[in-house]
Amino acid sequence: MPTLPAETTRVLGIDPGSRVTGWGVVERREGQLRLIAHGTLRLGDGPVPARLAQIHRGVNSLLSEHEPSAFAIEEAFLGRNVRSMMRLAEARAVAILAAEFATCPIHEVAPALVKKSVTGHGRAGKDVVREAVMRLLDWEPDATPPAYDASDALAISLCVLLRLAAPTALRLPATGIGRASRGRKRWTAADLAKHQAWVSNPEEGS
Repeated sequence: MPTLPAETTRVLGIDPGSRVTGWGVVERREGQLRLIAHGTLRLGDGPVPARLAQIHRGVNSLLSEHEPSAFAIEEAFLGRNVRSMMRLAEARAVAILAAEFATCPIHEVAPALVKKSVTGHGRAGKDVVREAVMRLLDWEPDATPPAYDASDALAISLCVLLRLAAPTALRLPATGIGRASRGRKRWTAADLAKHQAWVSNPEEGS
């Protein structure tokens, strides 16, 4: 597990979905990563407005209970199924709205960046992401693995924690992978490699 700066930072990560929304809370305290809680919001198959209201209430409740210092969620991405993409965008919107009303700083991170941060590979599958999350959080060998929705949310939390903890020169911008655009620095393959090296051995990069 990487050694991180001593100040405490707690991040609530959300993996939104119109039927199941995953969540995970991870804390950095005294240089160590620590799992606080994780789970899923099961929304069922009711009317879409009712499910969106459940997400909003659920995220509000998590914000109140865990009092995170940051809120993390993946950026929207384009998919082939327009209807599914719209439902995901709606779920993201109500979750973000809850964090905004709670005045919790919001971090949006690209899906490939999340995977790269915790696994070293931007196209890692759900199994690989879950294994990496469990390894980073020193999961007990006999403990039940988190649901995929929850492990994805924990990965989002970990990505933001590692980004906030990294030296300024290696700190991940919230934008995705690619070339500079309109004056905003975007991640390149070299940026990802340097950050992953720091995650593996932060003392060398400090």
